[in-house]
Amino acid sequence: MLMFEEAGNSPPVKCPTSLPLSILHKHHHPGDFIIGGILSQIYLFSTPATFERNPSFEIFDNIIVITQNYQHLLALQFATETINDSPRILPNATLGFHVLNSNFQAKWTYLASLELLSTRGKFIPNYKCDVQSNIAAVIGGPNADACLFMTPILSIYKIPQLAYGSSPVVNDINQRGFLHQIFPEINQQYKGILQLLLHFQWMWIGVIFIHDESGERFVENELPMFAQRGICFDFIETFPQVNFSTEIFEMVAQGETTTRIIMGATANIVVVYGEIQTMVVLRIMIYMADFEENLIKPIVWIFVAQMDFTSMSFQRSWPLDFMHGALSFAVHSEEVLGFHQFLQHQKLTSKQDDGFSRDFWKEAFQCSFSSAAGETMAEELCTGEENLEHLPGSIFEMSMTSHSYSVYNAVHVVAEALHAVHSVKQGAKREKQRQQLLKQHPWQ
Repeated sequence: MLMFEEAGNSPPVKCPTSLPLSILHKHHHPGDFIIGGILSQIYLFSTPATFERNPSFEIFDNIIVITQNYQHLLALQFATETINDSPRILPNATLGFHVLNSNFQAKWTYLASLELLSTRGKFIPNYKCDVQSNIAAVIGGPNADACLFMTPILSIYKIPQLAYGSSPVVNDINQRGFLHQIFPEINQQYKGILQLLLHFQWMWIGVIFIHDESGERFVENELPMFAQRGICFDFIETFPQVNFSTEIFEMVAQGETTTRIIMGATANIVVVYGEIQTMVVLRIMIYMADFEENLIKPIVWIFVAQMDFTSMSFQRSWPLDFMHGALSFAVHSEEVLGFHQFLQHQKLTSKQDDGFSRDFWKEAFQCSFSSAAGETMAEELCTGEENLEHLPGSIFEMSMTSHSYSVYNAVHVVAEALHAVHSVKQGAKREKQRQQLLKQHPWQ
C-alpha cells in the first residue's frame, strides 16, 4: 500500500508531443469536390534524424526542382479550370484540388496521404471538421513509388487512386482494387524492345535499372524472355540511389563504378529501365565519365517509355551528345486545345496556397528573390513576369507531355464519375418528388 501511495503522490511525467514536420510544397484550390494529388515534383535533401531532439526544418539541406514535372501540376490545374468552365460536367458544382509534393521519398508520401485524410491545416488523420476537405479521389505519380506508398493508407478509406506514371507493384488484392492506371499499359513495350533487338541483331547487350521493386520485377520477369530468344547480357547493373545529403558522395562513388562497368564492357547496346527522374542520374554518370580520358565510347541507348527527358538546373549547359541515336517507344499523347495558351499566360503567383511556383521560378529562370533570407544573389531578380515560352526544352516543354496528358485525363475521369453519381442522385430526388405529387389527393 505504501508503494502505491508514494506512486500516487509523485508528480505525473510529462510526455512532450509535437506534430510532424509539414510538407513544404503544396497547392490548394477550393471547390465543392476536391481531387487530391501526391506528385513527385521536388527533391528535398535532408540529414538523417538523430532522434535526440524534435525534428525541425533545419534538417533540410537543399531543394532541387525537377522543372519538367511542373507541367504535370499545371495540367491538373488546367483540367480543373476547363471542367469548372464547362456547362456539361458538374454544372452546379465546382472542382478543386489539394496537391502535395512527395519529395520522391516514402516517408513524405505516407505523410502526404495522412494529410489528405485530415482537415486542411490541422494534422489529425481520420478526423474532419469541415466538408470542404473531403477528397473524392487522389492522383499519384509520375514515379511508381508515389502510388505504391499512398495505396496502403488511402485504400483503407476506399478512396479511388489514379496512377499517371509507372505502374507500382501492389500485391494486396484489396488495395489493388482502388488503384487505377491512367498511364498507358507499358508491359507490352518490353516485347517491342525485344523485337527491336532481334530486328537489328543486337544480341549482346547491357542493362542498367533502378533498384526498386519495379526494377527488380523487370529483371526477374522480362529479362528471362530476352534470354529465351538468344539475347545475352554483358552486364546488369543498378543506378545509384541517394536519400540523404550525407549519401551524395557514396552515390557519386557508386555512379563512377557503374559508369566504368558500362564504358569498359564490350556491349554497345544498353537497355535502360528507369522512371521519369532517372535521366538526371544518367546524365550525371555520363558527365563524370567525360572527365576521364578514353572512358567515353559510342553507345546506343534504349529507354523504356516511362522515362522522360528530365534535368536539373545545374545540368542546363551539359552536352547532350550521348542522347544522339537513343531509342524509346512513344506514349500516346495529344495536344489539348487551349493548353499552350494556358502555359503562355502563366505568371508567378503570390498566393499562399501555391507552394510550388516560387521554387520552380527560381530554378527554371535562374533568378532569386532578394527579400528571402539565406538566398544568394543571382544574375537577375525574379520579377514574376518571366515567360515559360522562353525556357529551353530541356528545362520546360510547352507542348503537353505524355505524363501531363495522363494527368489531364485522370482529372476528367474523376469529374465524369462525380457527374454521373451526382446525376443519379438528382434523378432519384426528382423521381421521389414526382411520386409525392402523384400521391396527392384530388382536393390538394
